[in-house]
Amino acid sequence: MSEFEQNRRIRRILLSPVVLVLLAILLFFLARGVWNIYVKDRASISELNSSKERLAKLQSRQETLVVSTEKLSTESGVEYEIRDRLQMARAGERQIVIVDSPGTANPTISPPKNFLQKIWDFFTIR
Repeated sequence: MSEFEQNRRIRRILLSPVVLVLLAILLFFLARGVWNIYVKDRASISELNSSKERLAKLQSRQETLVVSTEKLSTESGVEYEIRDRLQMARAGERQIVIVDSPGTANPTISPPKNFLQKIWDFFTIR
């Protein structure tokens, strides 16, 4: 019987309110730690995805810069950039400027008609 009484005594101690409160407090802190780790994991995954996007953008930017530097390594590429950016021409070349004729200007826009004007136009012949 002493074993039975000893088991009963241990069970009574483990099920006492003090031990249950201590276990609840321990469970709270463990759950809070797990939650904090979960939040940090989510933040790191989102940061990883944004870093991958930035890397892809930078790689495409690098490719365009490599292409443009290769263009500048040739004489025709340098000439194109000088003509495009500085609007310069070789000696003896002339510039042609095409001007729109004044007859092709934007047509005048009439103000919108109200409801009564639309009805009047419907019944009258013009």
